[in-house]
Amino acid sequence: MNTAVGCIGLLRSNAPGSIIIAGESAMMTTSMVSTGGNPNNPIADFESGPSFLCHRPDHMTTTRPNDGRVDRFGNFVVGMYNQYHRSGASEGENNAGLYRLNSQTLEWQEILDYKFRVSNCICFSGDGKTMYFGDTPTRCVYAFDYSPDGPLTNRRLVWTMPSEMPGGPDGAQVDSTGKLWIAVTGAGRIVQINPETGVVEMVVYVDANPTSLTFGGDNLDEMFITTRAPNGGGLHRLKMPHGVRGLPEPEFGVGSSSNTSRSGFRGYLSTL
Repeated sequence: MNTAVGCIGLLRSNAPGSIIIAGESAMMTTSMVSTGGNPNNPIADFESGPSFLCHRPDHMTTTRPNDGRVDRFGNFVVGMYNQYHRSGASEGENNAGLYRLNSQTLEWQEILDYKFRVSNCICFSGDGKTMYFGDTPTRCVYAFDYSPDGPLTNRRLVWTMPSEMPGGPDGAQVDSTGKLWIAVTGAGRIVQINPETGVVEMVVYVDANPTSLTFGGDNLDEMFITTRAPNGGGLHRLKMPHGVRGLPEPEFGVGSSSNTSRSGFRGYLSTL
């Protein structure tokens, strides 16, 4: 790729295994399957190579894309990351923004009326009308009213991490019942939260530092969890308890406004 990758999304395309990539240098597309290959046997080296799609939403050297997801309307929402939020040129600064890439026009719109340091927890309710977001250093996760045509509105607090819990909220996903699942990096656990009450209703412990999660499998009843160092980055698969299922992952549809989901590949993960 020749660039740092912040997050990826599914891309609607005739080429199997197609994805959109939010890279530090630009937005790109590629396929994880070689030409004429078997879509159930993806290749590891991205044989087709990335293609330039459009520029990233800002051009500051102190930020890069971090977390993101395709919304239920086929647009790509990407949050930025202050690369020096712990130390350096922009230490402690809220200089990162939240942007949406319109699938029809390939134009960016800033959708949050304040800046932050580390975007995470970006995910959507099943009807697409609620978006979740967290600035990891604040250890808080919020819900917003979401429209594909305007900014986020009506911010309300969903969850504040208890003081005795280490780490911070990282990647997140919503299940078929509307419950919010959050990877708490640095705490070795995934928490399921009722977004209406803020109550933690289930905890999955991971012998590593989880960074993100999504649901997959034929019945969307498996959770796939990415992890990071110092335990070593990895990918874990977990069979969920009876009744816990995810939702099909939407696709970014270049030049189209329809809401579609891919039936073969049911989810994606941001690993940073």
